[in-house]
Amino acid sequence: MLLEERINILRPALAKAAQEVYDAWEQNEEGFCDALGYGGICQDIADEHAALIYEVLDDVEAAPISSNFEQHVYVVVADDDEAVIVDIPPSVYEVGAGFCWKKIPGVEFHPEDIVIYPVDRDDFIDEDGEWFEF
Repeated sequence: MLLEERINILRPALAKAAQEVYDAWEQNEEGFCDALGYGGICQDIADEHAALIYEVLDDVEAAPISSNFEQHVYVVVADDDEAVIVDIPPSVYEVGAGFCWKKIPGVEFHPEDIVIYPVDRDDFIDEDGEWFEF
């Protein structure tokens, strides 16, 4: 089974993990959170997704990675042959830019909110199987 298909089966559990992170995120009316300041929760969602993937799939590597194009963190998952990105676009649960994000009230995550798409494994892992530093 392709890696993307294997991750696709995990969509309900990934949505549930994201919901737990979101539900624990408390901001005041100005958008300040004691734990995160004015930042968002994408890194926390990515950490939970990576942990869940490791727990269920024992033959993959998963790493939260910061995007080169925006202030956002997602997960790259790789096996011996393939790699995919697992993400929830921040526009699903927060608004803002840079390092200032506000929670969108009342968000409920669904399996279809999980974005999974293939990427070139060689962009993340070298010929010795080691992750590049990001």
